Amino acid sequence: MNIHHRDVGKTSKEDGIYDRFLSAIQETYQAYLQHGPRSNKKLKVLHGWMMKEIRAVLSDEYTISGLTLDSSSEKSVEGMYYPKKVDILVARDNQHLGVISIKFVQSNYNQNKNNYFEQQLGETANLRSNDIVFGHIIVFTEPIPYYKRDKSLDRDEHITDEVIERYSKLLADHQHPHSPNVQALCIVLLSKDRQRILRICNKKDLPKISPSSYRLLKSKLSIKKFVGLFCQEIQLNYAKKAP
Repeated sequence: MNIHHRDVGKTSKEDGIYDRFLSAIQETYQAYLQHGPRSNKKLKVLHGWMMKEIRAVLSDEYTISGLTLDSSSEKSVEGMYYPKKVDILVARDNQHLGVISIKFVQSNYNQNKNNYFEQQLGETANLRSNDIVFGHIIVFTEPIPYYKRDKSLDRDEHITDEVIERYSKLLADHQHPHSPNVQALCIVLLSKDRQRILRICNKKDLPKISPSSYRLLKSKLSIKKFVGLFCQEIQLNYAKKAP
C-alpha cells in the first residue's frame, strides 16, 4: 500500500461536513439537557456522525464500531498498561488499528480543565504505546456556563487563547505517545437561554480569542482536517501491521 505520510488521498465528503456536525451536536446537546451530564446518551449521536464520516473515506475492508443509538455496547481495546473501553474503534483483519475519543464540554470547564487534559494524556499514552492510532475531538460551548452545587448558574466562562494554545501545543507533539495522532477542537455557540446550540462559532462569537488562535481552529484543529488525517493514519498503521 503506497501512502505518503500526512498526504491524504481519498477524502471525506467535505461539502456539508460542518452542516452534518452541527446537526449532530445540536441533537447531542438536547440529549444532554434531557438526560443529564452523566448519561452516555448525550454522545451517541456524535459517535454515529463521526463513524459515518470515517466510513466515507475508508474502504469496506475496515470495520468501524462504537457506542451509538443503534449499539448499546462499548468496545474494549488492549492498551499497553490496561484495557480501555473506547468511543469508536477502527479495525481490519481482527487487528485493532485506531480509536477516536470525543469530549463535549458543556459546563464548569475551568474547574476541571487540568483533569480533562491529564486524563487525555494518560489515555493517549496507554493506547499509542500499544501501536493504536489515537484521535481526540474536544467540543466546547461558547460561553461555558458555570453552575453551583445547587445547579443554579453562577457565571459564564469563555474560551481563551490559553485553551487553544494548550491543545495546539499537544498537536505539535503528535509523534510522541502522550499526544494524539490527530486532534480537533471545535467551539459552538450556545443560545442566551442555554437551551440550544445555534451554530459553529465564527470569529465575532469568540471575544477572548485572537485572530491567530481562530486560524488554528479553522485549519490545523478543524474537524475536516481531522477526518482526513485520522483515516490516513489508520491506513498507514494497517500497512505496517498487514501480513
